[in-house]
Amino acid sequence: MKKLRLILGDQLNTNHSWFQEKDTDTIYCLFEMRQETDYVQHHIQKVVGFFSAMRSFSSELSAKNHKVIYYKINDQRNKQDLVKNLLQIIQEEEIVQFEYLSPDEYRLDKQLTEFCKTISIKNTVFDTEHFYTDRSELKNFYEGKKLYVMENFYRYMRKKHHVLMEGSKPEGGEWNYDKSNRKKWKKETLIPPYKIFLKDVSELVNEIKIADIQTIGNINIKNFEYPTTRNEVLDQLDYFCSHLLIYFGDFQDAMHTDEVNLYHSRISFAMNIKLISPKEVIEKVLETYRHAKNEIHISQVEGFIRQIIGWREYMRGMYWALMPSYKELNVLNNQNKLPNFFWTGKTKMNCLKNTINNSLDNA
Repeated sequence: MKKLRLILGDQLNTNHSWFQEKDTDTIYCLFEMRQETDYVQHHIQKVVGFFSAMRSFSSELSAKNHKVIYYKINDQRNKQDLVKNLLQIIQEEEIVQFEYLSPDEYRLDKQLTEFCKTISIKNTVFDTEHFYTDRSELKNFYEGKKLYVMENFYRYMRKKHHVLMEGSKPEGGEWNYDKSNRKKWKKETLIPPYKIFLKDVSELVNEIKIADIQTIGNINIKNFEYPTTRNEVLDQLDYFCSHLLIYFGDFQDAMHTDEVNLYHSRISFAMNIKLISPKEVIEKVLETYRHAKNEIHISQVEGFIRQIIGWREYMRGMYWALMPSYKELNVLNNQNKLPNFFWTGKTKMNCLKNTINNSLDNA
């Protein structure tokens, strides 16, 4: 019984239960598609990061003897559309069962739900096994509420998963050290050089140019800096815990024209494509803290954990509670287009100029 399993570009979770057993009748498929590159204009580093990570993940699956069908952006067989690619493989491989992981975007969730209504073969959706919360838990938490307060959700998560807790009370006596997390960085503390992964992505960028994908931003094609494999992000996390966590909380909201990263971890992209889970990240941070309590204050750790188990999971819950109308909200009734300098950084307004140029250069 041949089975087709779809892996989206942000579902690269090598620890998922899908991959723990090999089945010669199961085919995994991943697609680089114009459907995904063109629905909005993306930063060039984002497109490169996705394609690079997807290709590495596909190669890892193949190396573990899983059967994989992978469409690169310029492959002739690539229909550039999710449904068309799936139908092509289902027909050619005589698939009798289709499975996919629950998407984290409403438009893809809707597309796959509608697709499954049109096919005559058995189909099943699975959890991504990435977040602390699944959608049913989020629905139960947010249902019936008129106000969505992050602090309430954050405390609920801390208690449920026993993170920074002493019994039923918060470790250190405070739930939130946000007041300690708003310091200005005045060069009084040394910032270690940030860890980078110097990869030549010139061939991949050339493929993107051949496909005529329209992007924004800049890229150093000889030295792509971000982790795009699981081993790389594990190294990145280890570096953060060893060198940067000690001051993270103090300066987590700070900005400085002389520094791009300050004490930030640079693991957001890798976590968002599920190369590493939030639980793994928090467990590593807590382990570091437990072994260095005399050096690392709890406010540094709580400030970081709040971003992961608090804001990240909370905003995901808000998204699914309020979509699709969430996308159309416009309380201030803004109608004008953004000025052109939002795409170029060419403005005399110093704060905007620095912020936009930083985004264009560093995604």
